[in-house]
Amino acid sequence: MVGISELSKTVSKKTNTTQKVARNVIKTFLDSVVSETDRGSKINLAGFGIFERRTQMARKARNPQTKKIIEVPSKKKFVFRASSKVKYK
Repeated sequence: MVGISELSKTVSKKTNTTQKVARNVIKTFLDSVVSETDRGSKINLAGFGIFERRTQMARKARNPQTKKIIEVPSKKKFVFRASSKVKYK
């Protein structure tokens, strides 16, 4: 798995900047994606994919240990749908 540190090394080499600058740009980008989706916006990066928040409806589920049916409340999920260019590379 690649983390922000490893990614910032690659970005800094390709853009001729420092790792610190690259790391700050990556973190700022990710923070912006999360805050925009929290406000209800969809973020479409052409050729890469779409980031959005979706509401998962409340549902009933079964506890596998007790076999008791429980109510699972609705929640907002962060979703990424990859572009076909990314999927089939």
